[in-house]
Amino acid sequence: MSAAVRRAQPWLGTLVSIEVDAVGAQAARAFAGAFAAIARVHAAMSLQDAHSDVARFNAASGGASIECDPWTVAVLRIASGLRAASAGLFDVSLGTAGRMAYGIVGARHVIKLDDTTRIDLGGIAKGYAVDRAVATLRRCGVRRGLVNAGGDLRAFGAGAWPIVVRGGNALALERGAVATSQYRRGRTPYRDDALIAPSAGELHAIDRAVTVAAPRCVFADALTKVVALSGDASHPLLREVGGRAWLQ
Repeated sequence: MSAAVRRAQPWLGTLVSIEVDAVGAQAARAFAGAFAAIARVHAAMSLQDAHSDVARFNAASGGASIECDPWTVAVLRIASGLRAASAGLFDVSLGTAGRMAYGIVGARHVIKLDDTTRIDLGGIAKGYAVDRAVATLRRCGVRRGLVNAGGDLRAFGAGAWPIVVRGGNALALERGAVATSQYRRGRTPYRDDALIAPSAGELHAIDRAVTVAAPRCVFADALTKVVALSGDASHPLLREVGGRAWLQ
C-alpha cells in the first residue's frame, strides 16, 4: 500500500484535510477537484456569507422563490426527509417554521413559505461537502482516501485509517463515515455552536459527546443532532440509514 499524501485548506469554518494514495499529476487533479467541491458547498450554504443561498433565503420575504445551487436544493431535500423521519428532531429551520419551512421546485428553486422562517445548514452541510469531495476523488481515479472536515470524516478504499474522535476514543475507519459532536451545556467547545431543540426553539443543555457512523457523511453529520436531542443511541432513524451511534 502506498503512502498517503495530505493537503489541507480552511473551509466551512474549519480546517479540511484530504489524504489520498496518489502521486504526481493524478494527486494534483484530485486535490484541486475535491477542494473545489468543498469550496462550492461553502459558497452556497454558508450562513455568514451574504451572497450564499442560505443568506439569500433568510433575507427573502415569505412566498419568494430563491434560485439556488442544485447542491443546496439536494441538501434541503435530504433535510426535509430527515425532519419527517425524526419527528422534527432534525430541523434546519431550528423551530422558526411551522409544519414546513420551504418548498422545492425542480432542481434549482426553493420557495420560502413564511416571513419568519430562517434556515441554518450547519448541521448537515459539512457532511454533504465531505461526500462530494469523496465522489470527486473517485472520479479522478483515486482508489483510497480520507476526507476530514473538522471531525466529519469519510474514508474509502482498502485499508483502515486510524483516527481519534473528540472525547479521546480511537477507532479504525474504513469505507464509511463518522461524525462526532461534543457538547458542554449544549454548546460545542470548539466553535460554540448551540444545540437547539426545534420544538421549543431553545438551547438543549447537555454535557455529552455523540458519535455516529454511517455509509454517507451527510447522514453521520445530521444524525449526531438527532441522537443528542433524543438521548437515544439506538434511534430508529440510524437503522434506516445503516448507521450506529455512541453516547458518552
